[in-house]
Amino acid sequence: MENEMTNDSNPALIDIYLKALLMRESTNNYEAKHKASIIEDYATGKPIRVQALGGYGILDINFEKWAEQAGLQEFSMEDEDWKDPVAQDTIARYKVQEYFNKYNSWDAVSIAWFSGEGNANELVRNGTIDYTQADSNGVNIKDYVASMNNLISEELMTMEIPMEPINLPSTVVGPPTPPVIAKQKDMQQVFAAQILDAMTKANAGGMRPSFDSQVPAGAGRFEDAVVEAQTKRGDIGKPPVEQVNKYAQTVEQAFQQYLDAVNNGWR
Repeated sequence: MENEMTNDSNPALIDIYLKALLMRESTNNYEAKHKASIIEDYATGKPIRVQALGGYGILDINFEKWAEQAGLQEFSMEDEDWKDPVAQDTIARYKVQEYFNKYNSWDAVSIAWFSGEGNANELVRNGTIDYTQADSNGVNIKDYVASMNNLISEELMTMEIPMEPINLPSTVVGPPTPPVIAKQKDMQQVFAAQILDAMTKANAGGMRPSFDSQVPAGAGRFEDAVVEAQTKRGDIGKPPVEQVNKYAQTVEQAFQQYLDAVNNGWR
C-alpha cells in the first residue's frame, strides 16, 4: 500500500534535489539529447523507442503530458519548447514534488525518475526491488541512486548564506577585537532553520519524522561531507569542523554542534 502524503513541498531540499538531478542527467546542459533506447511501455507493455531530452533527461513521450500537468498549456514538442530551461525547471519541479508526495522517500523519487514508477511502487510495497536492473547505457538502479545521493550530499553541505563583515568602532578600549559578522546570530539561525527544514518535514502537529525518511540513505556523515566541501573550497582544517562529535547520530545534531563551535568564538 502506498504512503499517504501531505502536500508539504520541502522547498529547500527540492531545490537541492533538482540541482543534483540536473548535474546527474546532463551536467547542467539544458539542450542535451540523450541516446535513444527501447523500453517497455508502462501502460501497454509493448516496446517503444524513446529519447531523454534536456537537462533533466525527461523522455520525449512524457514531455507534453508532464508540461500540461505542470500548468504549461501552450507547451509544444513541435516548437521545440523542451529546450526552454524555465519550462524544464517547471516540469521537473512539478514531477519531483509529485513523486515525493507519493513515496515520501528521496531514494524512491530517484528510482521513479530513473526506471519508472513501477519499480518505485514495488519498493514502497515490498521494501526492496531488483537494484541490478540497468538502462541501455549499463547503469543500474543501485549506482544511479548512489550517485544521486552523493550529489545531494554535496549540494546540502555547500549551502551558504552571504554575510557581510563589519568592523567594531575604533574607540573600543581593550585588546584588539577581530571583525564580526553583521547580525551573525540571526543569520546563523536562519541558516540552521533552512538546513533543518531541508532535512526534515514537520507535520501539522509540529512533530518531525525519522531522519532516514528525509535525507537520502547515502548522504553520509555530516562532518565527513563538511570536510570534503571545505577541501574543495580550500578551507580544510578549520576548528568548528574538528569540534563536531563523530558520534552525533543525525545531521541535525552534528550541525547544531557546528553552530555551537562557531558561536563559542571561532570566526
